[in-house]
Amino acid sequence: MVENHGKVRILAVLSSDMEGDIRRQLSLLDLFPTFINRADELGHFVRNGEIYQVALLPAHLPDMDWWTIWGELALLNRRPAILVYAHTATFQLWSGVLEAGGYDVIVEPFTREKLKEAVLRAAESFEQQRDLDSSGDSGELE
Repeated sequence: MVENHGKVRILAVLSSDMEGDIRRQLSLLDLFPTFINRADELGHFVRNGEIYQVALLPAHLPDMDWWTIWGELALLNRRPAILVYAHTATFQLWSGVLEAGGYDVIVEPFTREKLKEAVLRAAESFEQQRDLDSSGDSGELE
């Protein structure tokens, strides 16, 4: 598990219906992410080469915004582990997130402990992937 979770860099895209809850839950965990509300706010972070271990995305955004955000995250120097949060999760949502390269789906209501565990697991996945990439082992068979 990530040893110092206070150092976990999180980019949280907040839907208007979840903003207060997500913001409160993360701050109570001593996790202070960068918050954005719209796809057009993300370009600044991409251009500045920001590195985030975890991106927290809502499942419900207008399609154009959702895919724009996903595409912008893919342009980051190191793509963060993507956690999608939703009111309910269907197999279609969960499998779609995984197929698109996301890390996991978390379903509300989530407790502080459940949110913390999901974020720290995603950060650990990011670190493991970074270690694999830096060792030159792509995991592919030749």
